[in-house]
Parts: sequence; C-alpha cells; structure tokens
Amino acid sequence: MIGLLFVLAMQAATPDIIVSGKRLDEAYQACVEQGCPPLRDAQVLIAFAEQQFRQGAYQRARRTLAAAVARNKQNAAIAPKPVAALYEAYATVSLHDGEMDVFKKAVGGQVRTLRENLPRDDPAVTAAAFATGDMWLALRDGRTAERSYRAVERQALADGNATLAMLATLRRAELANARNDPAGAARLLAEAEARPAATDPALRSVSQVVRLRLAAQRADDGQVDRLVREIGHDTTTRPVLIWGPPYEPTAEAAARDAAAKFDLRNPVPASSSDVGSIQWVDIGFWIKPDGKTDDAEILRGSRSTGWAGYLVKQVSARRYTGTDGAAGARGVYRVERFSLRGTYQTPTGSLINRRGGPGELEVLDLTLPDTKITASR
Repeated sequence: MIGLLFVLAMQAATPDIIVSGKRLDEAYQACVEQGCPPLRDAQVLIAFAEQQFRQGAYQRARRTLAAAVARNKQNAAIAPKPVAALYEAYATVSLHDGEMDVFKKAVGGQVRTLRENLPRDDPAVTAAAFATGDMWLALRDGRTAERSYRAVERQALADGNATLAMLATLRRAELANARNDPAGAARLLAEAEARPAATDPALRSVSQVVRLRLAAQRADDGQVDRLVREIGHDTTTRPVLIWGPPYEPTAEAAARDAAAKFDLRNPVPASSSDVGSIQWVDIGFWIKPDGKTDDAEILRGSRSTGWAGYLVKQVSARRYTGTDGAAGARGVYRVERFSLRGTYQTPTGSLINRRGGPGELEVLDLTLPDTKITASR
C-alpha cells in the first residue's frame, strides 16, 4: 500500500498518537460527541479505526473512517494534511474490505485535498504524487498505472523537480519489470541513472534497489546472495523487499483472469446468493542481517488459518536488503496482515451490494510505522 521506493528517499517525521484501550475509547467518544480540532480528530479516529482493523473488524473500521471523513472534509482548507490522512486511512481499509469504488474515491479525496490546499512543492504533496498510480496497480490496471506515473514524471520535469522525476522513472522501471518487460525496465533504469539527480546518495540507494530487483528476477539463489551483499548495509532505512515468490491466485481468480485475456465471459460471475466473507492472518517473521527471513509464523487470524500455509512459505522464501545487525543479532522483526476477500458488487438478479466473487489477496505491513497512518499539521 501505501511505495517502499518513495519512502526510502522521502521519509519525513510526523507526530504519532499512541493511545490504547480505555483511553482511546474515551478519546474517540469525546471527539464524536463533543467535537475535536481537525488534527486531534484525525489522530484519534485513525488510531481507533486501526484498532478495529487489527482485530479484523474491517466493516466497522470503514464506517468509523467514513464518518470521520464526512465530518472533516469541510476542513480541507485549514487542515489539509489531517483530512488527507483520514482519506488515506479510509482508502487502505476499503481496499482490504473489498470496497473498490470507495477505495478509488478515497484516494481521489486524499490527492485532491493536498493538491488544492498546499504548495506544489510541499513534502506532503510530493509524497502523494504516486497515490493515483498505486491505486490503479491495486485495481490490477497496469496500463493506467503506467500513464499515471508517466504524468507525474512529465509534470516533475516541467517543474524542475529532479528528485520526483527520477523517482517516477524508477517507478515506471519497476512496473515494466513486474509486467514481464525486462528490456523496457532496463531502458528506464538507465534513463534514470543518467540524470544529474542520480548522484544524490538517497536516490542512488533507490536506483540500486531497483537494479537489484531487476537482476533478482533472473538470478539463482547464489547470485541473489551476491547482489544483496553488493548493495551494502544502510542503517537509515528498514530492509526493503528485493524478491519473493509470486502469490498464487485462487482457482476462481485464475479462471476469471484467463477468460479476461481473451475477452471471454467471466466463468465465475457473482450470483444473487453470494455472500463473501473475509479471511485474514497476521504473519510475523524476522529479516536477518543477510536479508533472508526466519521463523515465519501465523500469529493470529480469522477462524481457521489453515488456508494460509502457503503464505508462510512465501514469506520464508523472500529476500530483503541486508542490515548491519544493529537492531539485534536476529535482525528486524516484521508483522504483515494478509486479507483474502472478494470485492463488493451487485450480482445479477439482486439489488443488494455485497462482497462476492473470486478471493483476492491484499497485504499490509503492520509494523511500519507503529501507527499505520498518522496525521500532521
């Protein structure tokens, strides 16, 4: 979700709200019943919704954030960053809940709030530059995502924003690689590395990660080990994913996608009797100093977690950039939420919008940062 490459180069501190249990419940009730300033309202409501989300109450978290957005959207001019943070949280929860139309609208609200109320060079505007492209990627529309990233690149070049332009080019290189176009990815990477901005240490680190990811697609285990060592150890950033086995789609999703390639009718359309549920698990694992993972395990989940065994295997095979072990001999511990769900739709023969259709997987890092989405002035 939320772009790891962009985080590497553009991290900015924002104040977190760390409240839990009874204190958070009381703060939530006070803001709902008595009203709070926009910043406080955003912080409390996001923390409260995150608590609901972590407990698997996706719909309740989405309703919490929907109410917060409705209450605060008129404050966009005076508090654009808190309002944008509410939209961002609303988008994240909606994506995991399968409400794709709401997800799109929330991302649009986030981007629009920042662009209309802050200078173009404000770090918050810059940080949201790729939100629309990332949204299209989440919707499995790589072509539109590419157009979005290209638009960011063109605008950045016109504005003289060399950093953002290079990041956009690198984002396009990664997308080309993901779409099985290694030649296009290599061309875009070379284009980015030829720019004067490539001498910036932070951007050089980002381009190294992209180069490593491209190489890892074609490398065996021994070559990946060598490539990870070559990138060096950067203690200023968390380990970044270099390679992992692809997630296998469910049988229904695979059949639907295969039919779509040939413009055939969906072989598994949602029926009027479909009522799709959500299955989720939290998987914890160590990222060792050499970039390998260790002790991947399911920490908790919804009902039976037997379906998620293949996800433990996927996590166990990942490779990350290394660290120097300063965080501890075992490395860095991470917890990720995996949500398997259909999407909201109105099936033929029904007037009720409900979750259904093939299950699709969404993944969210629950350990970056401690409070997932923060609000700042």
